[in-house]
Amino acid sequence: MNMLSIINVIALLTPPQAAEYVAVVPVTIVVLVAVAFILIDMFHRQGTPRNYLAYFSVIGLTVAAGSSWYLWDSGLERAAFFGMLYFDQFSMFFSALVCIAAALAILCSPPVLQSNRMDRGEYYLLILLSVAGMIVMAAAADLLTLFIALELMSIPIYVVAGFLRKDIRGAEASMKYFILGSISAALMLYGIALIYGAAGTTNLEYIANNLAYLTGAEHGGYGLVMLGMILIMSGFIFKIAAVPFHTWAPDVYTGSPTPVVGFMAAGFKAITFAALLRVFLIAFPAELLRGGFFGLGWIDIAFFAAFASMVLGNLVAVVQDNVKRMLAYSSIAHAGYMLVGFVAANSHPDFFLHNDAILFYLVTYTFAVIGAFGVLAYFGRRGQAVETYEDLGNLGLKHPFMGLVMGICMLSAAGFPPTAGFLGKFYIFRSGVDVYAQTAETAMLVLVVVGVVTSVVGAYYYLKVLVYMFMKPAKREFVPLEHKGTRWAVAICAIMTMYIGILPATAIDISRDAVMDMRGASHSEVVQQVIEERQAERSEDEEY
Repeated sequence: MNMLSIINVIALLTPPQAAEYVAVVPVTIVVLVAVAFILIDMFHRQGTPRNYLAYFSVIGLTVAAGSSWYLWDSGLERAAFFGMLYFDQFSMFFSALVCIAAALAILCSPPVLQSNRMDRGEYYLLILLSVAGMIVMAAAADLLTLFIALELMSIPIYVVAGFLRKDIRGAEASMKYFILGSISAALMLYGIALIYGAAGTTNLEYIANNLAYLTGAEHGGYGLVMLGMILIMSGFIFKIAAVPFHTWAPDVYTGSPTPVVGFMAAGFKAITFAALLRVFLIAFPAELLRGGFFGLGWIDIAFFAAFASMVLGNLVAVVQDNVKRMLAYSSIAHAGYMLVGFVAANSHPDFFLHNDAILFYLVTYTFAVIGAFGVLAYFGRRGQAVETYEDLGNLGLKHPFMGLVMGICMLSAAGFPPTAGFLGKFYIFRSGVDVYAQTAETAMLVLVVVGVVTSVVGAYYYLKVLVYMFMKPAKREFVPLEHKGTRWAVAICAIMTMYIGILPATAIDISRDAVMDMRGASHSEVVQQVIEERQAERSEDEEY
């Protein structure tokens, strides 16, 4: 029996410590709300609205997000539950983010469901279960935990995508998403099997420990590791809707309930990037796997995915007539921008702290995209939903509040100051420029230039929305789905978008702290120095 096996046996015989149970408090709250939800819905009086179920879900998600903030400084040094889950500020960051995203999407949902005569409690239950999977996925310290959480996150959304059963596009969206999602999950699972075959473990840190031996020229496991790594990355690229696994996004975005699309666009990207960072920074050190910039390691795979996503997403979005399809292709472009940050931050260990740009970008993108889809949901009455640019005609003047919110969200998505989206793109591209300045890697500069140019292209179709809302005549009349929940949700999105854009320090500091506290990642000496400086500053502040 080798040393690794002995360690595993000892770990299995050691019961979890009481402190480890704190790690699952946020997901436990969400699951308990879901269980209570089932009991409450059983006693619902038929023929009456289910708005209270939406509010109950929002309260539960708010409590879960609050618990993540409350537990911010309570992390554990080692992975909890026999090496299955990390409990750190990184996981708490994403736990809070997806709970907020789900709560905002649920607030927009009741009028859409009632208008389509699908006001059923299962809708909220499925979203809650998906959030539970997301929280576990952000904290996963083992590939098997990651995969189970991925399926728990995805399967409910396959169902919710086709929840409006009388809409034939919803059935198409659900089926297409399910089939393609199953294929991507199968690829990822096969990649996990190959990694296990080569490394003898699915634990992220143990995989990293074995890579030095596996990547040796005399060892045959190198090919298995590379193939498994590529398959796992393919699964992640599918979930963030980046090229070349992007084809599902336009049809799914068009056919799914509008509030769900906002949740998918924000939550799925956020959690997938969380898992992507965990797996590849901990288990697959880039320097041991052919490095980056055309040594054809995983950095190069992310490079080409970023390049293609920015170009294709923006160019195809320009020619769209359907606003939801335009937002689908723009989400592909945004995945490309985030991958630029991923490539820049992880091309060398000394740039590790630049990963905070990705987390900050995800925060800005979450509020902008949910706000935009919330406005579309407000005009989403069955049979006369706003879908095309022409449908937007004069709506900004007739409904100035919704026009203002859509304007803020579109300007943020396009990257105009003083919105949060401007700073999000600024920090992403600045990280790329910093890497180029210190390494003189021309490929990195090319990626940044492509990102800036395609952002200018993207401004065209975002501003086109505002042109139609405020400057084009109405082609037909739309009766909005008046609902206080929708108004509150889009108002929060607009306020947060402007607040972060004007006063970004808090969001930046939280993103930086979350990255620095990522357990299992091999921090460089530069990172350790910054961590020590931060701790010294906090000690001085406390003494003061």
